[in-house]
Amino acid sequence: MATISVLLSTCNGQKYITEQIQSILKQTFSDFVLYIRDDGSSDDTLNIIHNLASTDSRIVIINDVSEDTNKNLGFGESFSFIAKYALTHSDCSYFAFCDQDDYWEEDKLEVALSYFEKANLNTPILFASNYYICDDVLNVTGTFNEANPMTGVTFENLFFEGVFPGFTMMINRKLAELSFDNNYSKDIYYHDKWVTLIALGLNGQIMYSEKPLAKYRRHSDAVSSTNLGIIKKIKWRVDKVLNGDFCPRTRQMLKCFSELFYSQVDTETKRFLDVFNSKKILKKTFYHKHLRRSFSGEVMLRLILLLGKL
Repeated sequence: MATISVLLSTCNGQKYITEQIQSILKQTFSDFVLYIRDDGSSDDTLNIIHNLASTDSRIVIINDVSEDTNKNLGFGESFSFIAKYALTHSDCSYFAFCDQDDYWEEDKLEVALSYFEKANLNTPILFASNYYICDDVLNVTGTFNEANPMTGVTFENLFFEGVFPGFTMMINRKLAELSFDNNYSKDIYYHDKWVTLIALGLNGQIMYSEKPLAKYRRHSDAVSSTNLGIIKKIKWRVDKVLNGDFCPRTRQMLKCFSELFYSQVDTETKRFLDVFNSKKILKKTFYHKHLRRSFSGEVMLRLILLLGKL
């Protein structure tokens, strides 16, 4: 069987999917299977995937049971579905996440794999890398972070902010089993935050390469606060947090992590989970540890907690 399972969920991604898949197929490390589940596309994505699969046996298309067209499960549940499928149908040692509109450097898997060579595979291990930030046509405009972004990050931070995007990650089988071989992962929207949380919370190993191994498209039509003035930016962020999905998704992650791993964490972590799974607004608001890394993020989160939104 292959060494690596590459996991890709698609949905209406016809514009860039060919370029992304071709960048995967051109990897210098070739012993992998690319598992693709289409999440109910209405464009030509599925036809493109089938055409590419007909030319390379490493592409495996996952179809929902007794369905001609896959149901739209949503981003998080679709990734969970693929991960469970890969765990069941392969004995791969490693699992790499992939988005439908980015581009992989040809040595991405080779470099990632080299970091696992001296690691203890009986513990949960996560690898992530730096990446290029690009425009729609992959012109490089910058990089993510040359220094390890996990420096100073605590378990508490991870519930309220992400660190690594999924397309930069590779995890070992132990972490994949802990993350997805359960009935809770389908309810987690951010699979990348979920696996990082488990690796850190269960005393696993998190490794980082300063070398950019992928190109991330920052779409020109994406909704963002980047070009807004300071006042409008604050209003935009407050509205996004208070009226968006951040609070319910964070509550769900707290609940799922607690139900799965409460008995495996230390006393201090248990206190944190007890407080934030409760309805004690003041205890949450005045929790004694920093919950966000930035001052503005910390102030905003404390306000959200005081309002009883989280």
